[in-house]
Amino acid sequence: MVNIYDMAVVGGGPGGYVAALRARQLGLSVILIEKEKVGGVCLNRGCIPTKSLLADVEGIQWTRRAAKEGIIHEAPRIDFSSMMERKSRVVGKMVANLEEHLAAKGVTLMCSTAKVVEPGTIMNDTGELIRCKNIVLATGSSSWTPPIPGADLPGVLTTRQILELKRIPEKLVIIGGGVIGQEFAAIFSIIGSKVTVVEVLDRILSEVDTEIARRYASLLPGYGVSTELSAQVKAIEKTGDLLRVVYEKRGKEKICEADAVLMAAGRRPYMEGLGLSESAVKVKNRAIDVDQCLRTSVEGIYAIGDVTGRKMLAHVASYHGEIVAENIAGRERKVEDDLVPGCVFTTPQIAWVGLTEEQAKASGRPFRTSIFSLASSGKAQAMGEARGWLKLVEDSETGGLVGAHLLGPQVSELIGGVTLAIRKGLLAADIIETIYPHPTLSEGLREAALGFADGPIHSEPRTRSFGN
Repeated sequence: MVNIYDMAVVGGGPGGYVAALRARQLGLSVILIEKEKVGGVCLNRGCIPTKSLLADVEGIQWTRRAAKEGIIHEAPRIDFSSMMERKSRVVGKMVANLEEHLAAKGVTLMCSTAKVVEPGTIMNDTGELIRCKNIVLATGSSSWTPPIPGADLPGVLTTRQILELKRIPEKLVIIGGGVIGQEFAAIFSIIGSKVTVVEVLDRILSEVDTEIARRYASLLPGYGVSTELSAQVKAIEKTGDLLRVVYEKRGKEKICEADAVLMAAGRRPYMEGLGLSESAVKVKNRAIDVDQCLRTSVEGIYAIGDVTGRKMLAHVASYHGEIVAENIAGRERKVEDDLVPGCVFTTPQIAWVGLTEEQAKASGRPFRTSIFSLASSGKAQAMGEARGWLKLVEDSETGGLVGAHLLGPQVSELIGGVTLAIRKGLLAADIIETIYPHPTLSEGLREAALGFADGPIHSEPRTRSFGN
C-alpha cells in the first residue's frame, strides 16, 4: 500500500521545518525532505553560526575595555580555532535537537534532493516517488556571486566557506556592503583582520534608514574597517600569496590587496533541481509567484520563505510556514508580511521596523522624527556601550507610530515590542504613558517618544517635522 502524505515539504530550513511542525499540530501527516541538514542555511551556515561568533566578539570587546580601564591586567589572546569549534558545537547541538523534535512530533524526515514530477508526486534522488496531497516548496535562497573575472580563484569565499576558515585573514576584502557583509566585517575586524568593504552603491546598508546607516558608518573606522563606496569591482587577480581586488571609483582604477575575499553581494531564490521548468508553476522575477495564501499557480502546490522572493528573512519564512500549514489544514489565512522587523547583528546592533524617514517622505504624509542618544542612557553608560541612537517616526496627523530605527547594544531585543506597538496602531502618547523599568535600554524608547511631546527628560530634544 502506497503511503500518501497530507503534506510534503521540500526544504528543511526555518520555513520548511516550522511548516512541518505546525502541520503535525493540526493533525496532518507530513514528510520533510532536506538534501543536507535540517535547519537550512539559517541554522547551519547563517544566522546561528554567525551569532555564535558575534557573541564571542562581544566578549572580546569587553576584555579590551576592561584591560584599558585596569579591571583586568591585559586582554587575553584570541584562539580562533576554539571560536570556530564552539560555533560548530552550538550548531551541531541545535541540529540534533531539531531532528529529535521533528521525530518526536511524528514528522517523517528524508535526506534527499526532490523534484516535482506533477501535483501530488515528488521524486527523490534514488528515483523513489513520494505521494502527497499537497506540496510545500521551501527551498530558501543561495548566495549570489556577481560575474566578476577571478571570482572562482582560491581564497575567494562564499559566506559558507568563510565560516570554515582555519585562520584569521590578515587582510579581508568584502564585496558587498549590505547586512551580510557588515556582519562579517564586524566579526573579522574585531578579531584582528584589516577589513575593506567594497560597495557599488553610494552608501552601505541600503535597507536601513539613511540617518542610522550614516551614524553606524561613522563608527567603522574605529573598528579598523574602511569602506569604498560607489566602487565597481572589475576583477580579482592572484599575485603570489595575495589576491588583488581591482575596482573602479569615480572613473579611476584602484586596487586593494587581501589574503581572502568574501562575496557578500546578496542572495537569490533557490529553485535548482525542482523541475519547475517542466511544470506550470509560475516564476516571476526569479522567484516562485504566490498569492496571499502562499498558493502557486498550480493547485496543491505552495511556496514559502525566500524562494518566493517576498522578504528574504528567516522569521518571515517561519511565519509563512505556520500559515501554509493552516491553509492546507482548511483554515483560510492570508499573509500579512508588510510590517517586518529587520536586524543587523553588528557591533553595535541595528534594528528597524516600519517606515524609514525616506519612505515617509515619499508617502507624502506629514510626519515627525525624534531621536534619543544612548549617551544619555544610564544603562548604556554602565554597559560601556553608549554609542547609539533610538529613532522613532510618528504620523503628525494621527500621532501613531509608523517606524522605529535603533542603533545600539542589543537593540535586536527591543524591536519586537515596537513592532507590536506599530502593528496595533499605538500612539507615541501610549509609549509616553507606559512605565518602563530602570535602568534599561528600553527607557530610551520612551525618551524618544517624549520628543513628540514636551521633550525628553534626560536629554535635549532632537525632533524634526516634515510636510506640516
